[in-house]
Amino acid sequence: MSLAHRHTSLAELRALVDSPFAPTRAGAGGLVSVEVEAGLFLLSREMAIDAPFVFESESFPAATLSVVLDGQATSETRGVEGFRPNEVWIASDNERRPCRTVVHADRPVRTVELVVTPEWFDATSRHAGSSFDPLREAMERPLSVTRRPLDAHLKRVAWQVLQAPAAPGVAALVLESRGLDLLVALVEGLGDSAPATADALRARDRDRIMAVRARIDADPATVASLAGLADEFGVSPSKLKRDFFSAFASCAGAYVNERRLMLGRALIEREGLSVSQASYRAGYGHPSNFSTAFRRRFGFAPSQLTR
Repeated sequence: MSLAHRHTSLAELRALVDSPFAPTRAGAGGLVSVEVEAGLFLLSREMAIDAPFVFESESFPAATLSVVLDGQATSETRGVEGFRPNEVWIASDNERRPCRTVVHADRPVRTVELVVTPEWFDATSRHAGSSFDPLREAMERPLSVTRRPLDAHLKRVAWQVLQAPAAPGVAALVLESRGLDLLVALVEGLGDSAPATADALRARDRDRIMAVRARIDADPATVASLAGLADEFGVSPSKLKRDFFSAFASCAGAYVNERRLMLGRALIEREGLSVSQASYRAGYGHPSNFSTAFRRRFGFAPSQLTR
């Protein structure tokens, strides 16, 4: 399946929106766009897909904060990596460039983005003073992308956007306030003044735990144990577990099991492997262990995928 959704100008982005605070859902891809203020857009995606699809777009001068609650993708855009669950991305650019992303089909996609364009500075008085200088300056520089683990506050904000009330008046208040919450996070992130939290990881620990998760994602079948994984990255198993949970609000062992099950399912559905073949390829010692875990996770036996 191929989904082409192009934002070639601010006018075309605005064309997705009927009026401020009125969510407009694009039929393909489950995209919801809201113009909170002139030049300030709140975008969300929530979809379940049964086959990979290509998302094509063209960027324009803007600064963006993206919250990835769920979903995984590979980017084919130079200078931009794909996304994974439980991450926050801050990106800014001063020019247009073609973007191409391949979204994987092994899990649902749930993302929330705030897009700020240069027009916002001309249309609002909120940026009085120097607090928003990092935001303006970011849109005047070449492409820059940073990422960090998703914290509990932004996770809560993103879910509130996705689950906005049905009543238009209440929805307007919720979406405006959550959009402004994301704006604060974007400005703080660009200004490198993000507030510290009690369980915040140091930069070195954060980079390492991101690498740990990338290692799991790349080849979950070869993660024999958390002790072995910790040894690969030069930390104790207890620190790996603690840092992983702090960064992603998920247990490392549970994440490995989830990625193995997703791999096994993909091998059966897409490559036509038998349950036994898929179980061994996904890192299980015996097909019965895989089948038990699969049924517990998905609610049906893996053999049903082969019929």
